[in-house]
Amino acid sequence: MRKQRNGGEYSGLLGRQSLMRVLLAYYGLLIAGLAAMLAPGLGWLALATYYVWMPLGALGVWALNGRQPRDLGIRLGWRGARQFVLGAGGAASAAGLIALVLVATGWASAGGLSWTARQVVFGLVVQQAVVAAIEELAFRGVLQPTLAAAWGPWRGLAAAAILFGLFHLPNILYQDVPPALIPVTLFSLTVMGIAFGLAYHLTRGRLALPVGLHFGWNVIAFGFEDGFAPDFTGPQWIAGAPEWFPESGLLGCAALAGLSAIIYRLLARRSRSTTGAG
Repeated sequence: MRKQRNGGEYSGLLGRQSLMRVLLAYYGLLIAGLAAMLAPGLGWLALATYYVWMPLGALGVWALNGRQPRDLGIRLGWRGARQFVLGAGGAASAAGLIALVLVATGWASAGGLSWTARQVVFGLVVQQAVVAAIEELAFRGVLQPTLAAAWGPWRGLAAAAILFGLFHLPNILYQDVPPALIPVTLFSLTVMGIAFGLAYHLTRGRLALPVGLHFGWNVIAFGFEDGFAPDFTGPQWIAGAPEWFPESGLLGCAALAGLSAIIYRLLARRSRSTTGAG
């Protein structure tokens, strides 16, 4: 019997406990490799970990889970494109609203865009598309359903979201986020993981919507943070710090919580009706 996509009966090449050990080893090596960015001269190892080990290791875990690449939730076509576009637009609007609020209140002052068109296309849009695809493949495509099969869909979603938040800790330290803001940054990123996890779960294991959400959020966040190089003058615990905008402040955390609520409200009823019809 094959395991259901979002949790259910498990049937893998390894026993469940052995698979959990493999999953833990994969994640531990991922964090250790990313932490290499904190050591002088080892940035190449962090890059290799991110762009090679993270996707290939995730696919290895997926194979040991007894699953095929076609089960990853990658669906090309109009439906997937529509979910991606809607997700990107919604998340970009949420992140953009934070930037507008900060500028309107005078808590952030931004100059003109300092990037060329080439930098916008390749340094922002293409790069963030790759980032969104790799991270969602690993966390929503592989970790969440694997954990859901062992612990149930909601606990699996929560566990994957927590791991997603902690996954960013080496980069948070590397970016010199003020120590007082590290807890709220990690919490915000965990809430982000919940939003993307809900999108995955409520679309019955499809990656298009979470990848779109991730991409749209990152394009605005990195575009504002790096492209406009704003000066932040508002209270840090609300506005956050420019080193990790906007997740380092409560405003960003609130926006992500609101995004999670919207995703659940829009998709939960549709998911129940679809399940009932099936």
